[in-house]
Amino acid sequence: MIKMICMLIIFILNLALINDIYRLKHLFVSNLSTAEFNSFQLELDTCKRLSSVAKSTARLGSLSEFTRIPEAVLETPLLLLHTRGASVPHLSYDLLQMVSTESQILQMPLVTLVDHTKNVKAFGKGIAEFAGLKEYLNYVSVQDSGTTTPEGYHEKNSVSLWTRGGRKLIDPQTYITCIEALKPDMFQAMVDGDTTSNSSVKRVRRSVDDTVKFAGICANLKEKSEVLKDTPMLACITGGYNIKERLRCITELKGLDVAGYVLEGFHTNGESATNLIWEDLEPVLTETIESLPDNLPRAFHGPVTPIILLNLVSKGIDIFDATFPWLVAERAGALIFPNTLLKGNAPITETLPSVKSQALITPKEKDGSLENENSKDELVDRVFEINIKDKLYFNDTRPLVEDCSCYCCRKYSRSYIHHLSTTSELQGPILLMMHNLHHYINFFRSIRLAIREDQLQGLHSTLEQFVTSRRS
Repeated sequence: MIKMICMLIIFILNLALINDIYRLKHLFVSNLSTAEFNSFQLELDTCKRLSSVAKSTARLGSLSEFTRIPEAVLETPLLLLHTRGASVPHLSYDLLQMVSTESQILQMPLVTLVDHTKNVKAFGKGIAEFAGLKEYLNYVSVQDSGTTTPEGYHEKNSVSLWTRGGRKLIDPQTYITCIEALKPDMFQAMVDGDTTSNSSVKRVRRSVDDTVKFAGICANLKEKSEVLKDTPMLACITGGYNIKERLRCITELKGLDVAGYVLEGFHTNGESATNLIWEDLEPVLTETIESLPDNLPRAFHGPVTPIILLNLVSKGIDIFDATFPWLVAERAGALIFPNTLLKGNAPITETLPSVKSQALITPKEKDGSLENENSKDELVDRVFEINIKDKLYFNDTRPLVEDCSCYCCRKYSRSYIHHLSTTSELQGPILLMMHNLHHYINFFRSIRLAIREDQLQGLHSTLEQFVTSRRS
């Protein structure tokens, strides 16, 4: 009898507690205006949680609760640190720590690791410990988004990986075997993203068919794998610039238990991503994102320009990679675009060399007949950088960027880095990479601050004014 009375009392107390919680929750929700806030909460299996309160469609949040490093918390919009062969280009572990000691996720393209998966598997502890980077989380993607992927080489049941040893065909079973050996913290499903704005309807349809088929096989093998069953997998949305095909891809992937989405098929990596035209991309991207679930993160790979990146953030993309600062360093460039919100719209005081838009380069310049920043080595738009090999910097004693706190800018002048670059000294790309990565990490801090303070448009305007000043 006493036991029954105690149970009845506990039941009544629980009922009262539930009622109080409901009233508090109702009170909290009723005081939020949907006109003022766009809030969401994203959950990635048991691996991470992303939550946000922000104006506009730009999303602000944090990723946490990773299985291997549970104390790691990463804010979004998030920058993945690009690696090649499980190492950030030009930077040793110690140099990477000098750039940033914050928690980071390393993007590890399988194309740069596939030749080493047998050794990693024999090691038995995964790619993070194998590479001496166990303090960093890692995410395995299929292709290297910083290097152009040759078009037209995928086959019906496999995709082509262009390694140093040549072309390798890989099917979903082999792909998952490689992922099991690497033991990443999350990974991308196998994808056929071989489409651009010029792709035929037939090629686009096949990319969607193959991507859906690959995702289904990868999801099935992942569930059966003791190593990967709890590892988050991101599915890929393909379809080129065909809205109908992209929506079909989303519909056919809905039955899969995935942790998020990667928007693929807008470019073939490398410079093709840098040369994306926003007016072509925007309508397709808008329709695609509106059809994706709000509670899952979205990633966009490739070295897009800072202005395109801000446009993608404003549309609700959460995850990007650091291939752009690497590509700039590879061509002896130093990022100098404004990466913070300038107080009071302070003007840029330095007079920089003018840079033509790629669309305005004349045939003679394309042939290399004229010497300017656009016509050296490759046709790229260098409006966000300075070409440190330019003779202008032969005796320039200023740092790459005034008031920059990176190791390179604190210790060395433009003149010295010009000397290193023109004489092909190994230290040249090291210092440029340290600066560019530091500059870009700070850019993402500014993006998150701008979203929080509803100043994303102000940051965008600052960049546009900078670009206009260099075009004139």
